[in-house]
Amino acid sequence: MQIVAPAGSKSGLIASINGGADAVYLGLQNFGARAKAQNFDETMLKEAIELAHFYGVKVFVTLNTLIKDSEMSSAIDIAKLAYSSGADAAIVQDIRYIKKLKQLLPDFMLHASTQMGIHNADGAKRLIDLGISRAVLARETLSQDIEQIKKTGIEVEYFVQGALCVCFSGNCYFSSLASSYSGNRGKCMQLCRKPYYFNGSRGYFLSAKDLCLFDRLDMLRDLGVDAIKIEGRMRSDEYAFTSVSAYKNRSENARYMLKSAFNRGDYCDGYLSDNAPFNVIESKIQGNIGVNVGKITSVSKNVVAVSGFTPHKNDGFKIIRNGAEVCGGVESGGKIVVDGTCKPNDNLHRTFSGELSEKVKAAKRYIDISIDITLKCGEVPQAKVTLPDLSEITVNGDFAIESAKNQAITYDDILRVFQKTSEYMFKPNINIDIMGDLFLPIARLNEFRRNVYRTAKQAILDGYKIKRSDLPYIGFNYNQFDGSGIILMVECEKQLNDEILRKVDYVVLNPSDYSNFSVPDINKPILLNLPVTMRGADRDVVLNAINNPKIFGVVSNNLYSLSLTDKPILLGVGHNIIGHCDYPHVTSVEADCNTNGFAYVFGRAGVMTLCHCPYGKCVNCSGKDELTDENGRRFTLRRYKAAHCYWQLLNCVPNYQSKIKNKNMFFDCTTSSCGEIISALNFEYKGDFTRGNMNKGLK
Repeated sequence: MQIVAPAGSKSGLIASINGGADAVYLGLQNFGARAKAQNFDETMLKEAIELAHFYGVKVFVTLNTLIKDSEMSSAIDIAKLAYSSGADAAIVQDIRYIKKLKQLLPDFMLHASTQMGIHNADGAKRLIDLGISRAVLARETLSQDIEQIKKTGIEVEYFVQGALCVCFSGNCYFSSLASSYSGNRGKCMQLCRKPYYFNGSRGYFLSAKDLCLFDRLDMLRDLGVDAIKIEGRMRSDEYAFTSVSAYKNRSENARYMLKSAFNRGDYCDGYLSDNAPFNVIESKIQGNIGVNVGKITSVSKNVVAVSGFTPHKNDGFKIIRNGAEVCGGVESGGKIVVDGTCKPNDNLHRTFSGELSEKVKAAKRYIDISIDITLKCGEVPQAKVTLPDLSEITVNGDFAIESAKNQAITYDDILRVFQKTSEYMFKPNINIDIMGDLFLPIARLNEFRRNVYRTAKQAILDGYKIKRSDLPYIGFNYNQFDGSGIILMVECEKQLNDEILRKVDYVVLNPSDYSNFSVPDINKPILLNLPVTMRGADRDVVLNAINNPKIFGVVSNNLYSLSLTDKPILLGVGHNIIGHCDYPHVTSVEADCNTNGFAYVFGRAGVMTLCHCPYGKCVNCSGKDELTDENGRRFTLRRYKAAHCYWQLLNCVPNYQSKIKNKNMFFDCTTSSCGEIISALNFEYKGDFTRGNMNKGLK
């Protein structure tokens, strides 16, 4: 399996390459999903691609944010730059941007970002229609779905290490609605890492553990995974190098190495195990806990010690008691100096390894070549170089070799000169044939050596083949919803009355249980709101719900649903459409302007979709609860079920666009009473609300 590694900076790129990466992913200054990484400008990009290609490492450029209409031209220009610079592929998310790229750069290889939320075969099929060759699957994808996705013919890439977003991939709007800084545009404020109150306790109830699938590699290979991906463009060079080398070499101490580099929550294996829904969150501590090196045995003022453990220069530490962080510490003068109060039996965790840092700085990745050097009097020096692909080149000097009058050049002289490879990172196997006693100035020999290695490097770069795409853009072929007017979404019939029905043109049902809900007998067309997620056995449940004869059409929130039905389909907010779109749609809740679709006028927007259980175990819950932040704002937790349970975290106040009174409007009243629905439809809502990004702009 190909190892795809992070490159958030030039040094991070080098660390990933030295670790043994087969491919790297990196971002430019704009339109990449890690805006806070150092990223690359035009000059740095070209240098990065040349460096990577020299080692045979592919470069995937992240262009995987949502793009405003006003930005589309610039985004296209950046894609053209990546293409002309030799990038092997672009990682993308925005379906409108994808269409333009396939029109303008039809053979540019495109990979679907995890932000597209591809997690089943039905969604993967739609990617192929878009001309996309690889799917970076949602982290929530189940093993049985991975196997079916691979059968569609698309390449499969799967995250195996690093941060695990608690929200279903591509559908987190928490940061955006709270601050206008959008995770879908690479500017997440990481509100999931903050403390909340839940069931009477304070903790990090949205903070997911780090993902580590080192022990699942054989399983992933058997499922057909083509590439494994390491998250971490915002993390250290030590993390990049260690993670890549651990997965590359699969050494016995790999898990220890991984934890030494970065370890949040003592890891989880994502959604590939039976207990996955109950093992995602670490509520006591949200940061790196590194490796536990032992219990503190002595405390003297601000110096602590662990029996049998000696810190290395520049080590960093955290002290943890009962699962929570007490304070931090650093190595100083061979001792561990802490910045808080510790006790004997507290656990000492090393969170930064000075020894590992030194190892990373010293690491080099060399390329094996063979050089046959021939020196003959009266002729130019000659070097035949066998490259890694076993092709050969011949390099001749530009001067004739003379017979030695005094001291002749020796085998060791030539060997010593050609072993100077630091500039080009070659590991040469050198054979030398000296015909007679020859005179060859060392300066001339050094010049010849530089020319040989320079020519060999260029030959390697010239021999690198960029694979281009032959997949055409077909687009989406489905029955498009062609209605207009006012659409009202509710959970059940109890939220409807005659007054409400007179004010709307369509009703959308958003049931809490897709296997058990009733469709009301009303004189309005009824659509079914399809969940963002459809994993494993969910498919049978969702299909049965769609096929209810009373259901006129569906609201789609993920690409998978375009494959499920011939009934009319309206693209919902889950498709993240923030600009003009050719397909009938509902404008994204995080948009900062009204698109040509249905305006999202009112609703307690789902800021997160959670695939784990917030209780950590099945407690026969009511399906409703809440999280409270440290400012007292209450966020409703609403469960919905198919074959699996899911939860939505709803915003603490509704989005309310009272100034938008378009012909086509969408009211999300899933959790509203009849009275609130009427007030919203009449534009008389008096409660607290937010205008989302309509005033402050989407960043």
